[in-house]
Amino acid sequence: MNESIHIHEPVEPPLRRDLDQEPLLGHVPLSREDARRSAKNIARWNSYLPAACVRTMVQMGWDYTT
Repeated sequence: MNESIHIHEPVEPPLRRDLDQEPLLGHVPLSREDARRSAKNIARWNSYLPAACVRTMVQMGWDYTT
């Protein structure tokens, strides 16, 4: 009988990236209406979501498409 032995070596967690230190990748709203919707959505989201979450949503363009 051939049994293989699995050795689990400790793996270091990846380095934490501090999002506050990274440049914000954003978008350009398509129109004035988009810009107003964006500002309204961001203000509302900031009232109940973590800043990193709002940042990601803005990077994905959800602020003016939602």
